[in-house]
Amino acid sequence: MSQLRVLILSHDYPPRGGGIASFTYYLANALSGKGISVTVMAGSPPGTMKESVLANPTVKKNLEVIRIPRMNLPPSPVWYQTMNLNKLRCLISDFDIVHSQDQTSFPIICYCKKDNPRIPWVVTVHGSPVSELYYAMKSVASGESEVREFLTYVIGFPLWDLGIRVEAKLADALVPVSQEICEEIREEYRVDEKKLFTIHNGVNVAELENIARANANHQSKTEVVNLFYAGRLYWRKGILHLLKSLACMTVNFGFTGYRLEVFGEGPLKRRISSLVSKFGLEKNVKLRGFVTRQELVSAMARSDIVCVPSLYEACPVAMIEAMVLARPVVAFSRPFSRELLSGIPHAAMARSIEDYAARLYSLCTSEDLRTELGRRLRKQALDRFDMEKIAEKYIQLYSNLLS
Repeated sequence: MSQLRVLILSHDYPPRGGGIASFTYYLANALSGKGISVTVMAGSPPGTMKESVLANPTVKKNLEVIRIPRMNLPPSPVWYQTMNLNKLRCLISDFDIVHSQDQTSFPIICYCKKDNPRIPWVVTVHGSPVSELYYAMKSVASGESEVREFLTYVIGFPLWDLGIRVEAKLADALVPVSQEICEEIREEYRVDEKKLFTIHNGVNVAELENIARANANHQSKTEVVNLFYAGRLYWRKGILHLLKSLACMTVNFGFTGYRLEVFGEGPLKRRISSLVSKFGLEKNVKLRGFVTRQELVSAMARSDIVCVPSLYEACPVAMIEAMVLARPVVAFSRPFSRELLSGIPHAAMARSIEDYAARLYSLCTSEDLRTELGRRLRKQALDRFDMEKIAEKYIQLYSNLLS
């Protein structure tokens, strides 16, 4: 049997990019490690891609990463496609399977299904347009929204909504990354049950363990508890809620023996700096901005507690990475956190800012509690989110579609 050839389409891919980029990175490497020929067509905003990269794509054993241009403006997935339409259409006929991430398949799937109707398309769905719209509107109501979020999820809703409807009609398989997203897609878009396959995100356990070992001797020996946050600095990610929780912990418990490192860039950066000053947290909070992926995961490995204050996620890769690294995670009780942390005794899921502060304080003041929760989280991650297992599920799906 000839080697299976898979084309993965993603508008983001490391060294830059968020959860979708990380997921694509982990999946591509896992599939190539299992003998599948993988080509990733990765979008790169201006200033992050040199001409030499286009001429000489990154090539590993069974894995090729080709960088193609896109604009760093919403809607990124659509710019990724429209700027490279002919290139994508020409490439697709060389592969057995096309696997696109979220909205990187519309409108390109319309053309390619017409040109090559027999090539199966798999679309991994990382979010629901309806929920994205809901939380964007909540951010507007909060008075703490920002223009890009409004443009992307409110003004852009008809485009994302149409994209899901077209994918539901033309794709051979839709793969929501959580059961919650799967149920939303099923209810909102009336997708054929035979096309829906829930497969969680996963991470490379061995790679994370190597990073953890490399940083084992660099963990803080001081009495200060190191807190970690990573994500785009906008309302839905909960960074403002986290700062309010820290202020609440300081006032309600009189605890200041912590240091929060905030990794990421975004439109709320000035607002964050203002709140840090308002709450008197200048000595406790440090804004680190954008760093390389290696630096980011290394900082997570050295931390004592990972904060995931998001109000909406699908299946956050960063949270799974923290679990594999046995870092205790503090989150709000949301559908995504309940799904990832189900069955873990005493999982730190808060129902309010005050509750978040209390749970954070409990972990900050008990190393034994941090160790025990980290151990439980790691076991859950190894059982459910190891990319080696996730990749096998995708391989089985590819095989079923081809047969």
